[in-house]
Amino acid sequence: MLRSGHIRYSVVGLATAINLVCYADRMAIAVAGPAIQKDLSFSHLQMGIIFGIFSVAYALGQAPWGAVADRFGARRLVAGAIMAWSAFTTFTGLTRGFFSMLAIRFSFGALEAPLAPATAVAFTRWTPISERATAFSAFLSGGRLGAAIAPPIVAYLLIRFGWREMFVILGLWGIPAALAWLFWFRDDPAAHPHATRGEREFLAAEGAASATPEPVSWSALLRSSRLWNLLAVSFTITFLWQFYITWFPTYLIEKRGLAFKQASFYAGLPFLLGAAGAWVGGLATDFLTLHFGRRRARLGVGCVGQALTATLMLIGMLLPMPRTAAFVMASAAFTTDLFLGAVWSSAVEIGGAAAGAVAGLNNCASNCAAFASPLLMGIVLQMHGSWNTLLLAGVAGTFAGIYFWTRVQAPVRNRNIGIDRSITTCPLP
Repeated sequence: MLRSGHIRYSVVGLATAINLVCYADRMAIAVAGPAIQKDLSFSHLQMGIIFGIFSVAYALGQAPWGAVADRFGARRLVAGAIMAWSAFTTFTGLTRGFFSMLAIRFSFGALEAPLAPATAVAFTRWTPISERATAFSAFLSGGRLGAAIAPPIVAYLLIRFGWREMFVILGLWGIPAALAWLFWFRDDPAAHPHATRGEREFLAAEGAASATPEPVSWSALLRSSRLWNLLAVSFTITFLWQFYITWFPTYLIEKRGLAFKQASFYAGLPFLLGAAGAWVGGLATDFLTLHFGRRRARLGVGCVGQALTATLMLIGMLLPMPRTAAFVMASAAFTTDLFLGAVWSSAVEIGGAAAGAVAGLNNCASNCAAFASPLLMGIVLQMHGSWNTLLLAGVAGTFAGIYFWTRVQAPVRNRNIGIDRSITTCPLP
């Protein structure tokens, strides 16, 4: 049993494990893509649409599901979502053609959509502000770990049983995940049977949100320049990142000439490195906040991370050695994920009482890029056979994201509140 007074850590750990399951299910189609494409005679363009349709549904569901979580909490919403997307993971193995695959993947995306914004709501209630970047980094690292372990597992199941049976098997592990969340999580810390009075008082004193819904001023939120710049940041970093979760295995096989097993290994590497980057970045951000203030800590980690990401990806594209190039390109995932905790912490702070909805908007912007990136790659491959065109566009967008991030972290002044306190709670030296 977890030591009394630290139940919040178990909540973060459980959410992290569920995100691992979520991303493993999501990543499976990228590894199985070549087999599906061959078996069902899909073109590159059709595969691009299939990869991207998930993100359309996922993006459309973010803000609405976030608003539901703001109003009703995350407990039943997350448990139901796990069961539903696990069912559609299984259904993916039953598809017989292009349109049935589109319908199944669209539904799968819509039913995975509640997890991230609902978790954001859960963390506003269960984590103090001083630990929030690390909490979000832990949660997001779970997704990266899920995507890291998926390629070798999926490759083994695919070779051993076939791609259809592989999806059926993957759909089964959502059942224990849903039951564990329903059993352990509570929307209000005060309702958790193992949360002590001391921990509840600590959370309240350190900025955790109330479980009671509060009025939301959407007109004020939508006028926030910080919000719009945050959405731009999420779009630019995801445009390049989505390459890992969709076309990277195919790129390694077709462009770099790696064998399927070798490609599967390198396809999982970005997510393993990304998980490490998320942890390092979250811990570093919270540590630097204590010494330099929240705004400067987030700004420094984010700008350095994005600059290194664009540089590593560009170097990897130009290297002639296939394995070295694959490793360098995968390493860009580490630097990308350095500031993910800061991005999500900024989203829930901008949102306030609408933390779930704004976190959903943030993830919506991210998944607009997640749809555009693989689709455009499919179009370019179909028309020109060029892998580097879209990768160069992603590198340029990542450099542009540095500017947008500086605007997210810029102090906001107006005649009523002076400086926006959500990013300057810690004094600047």
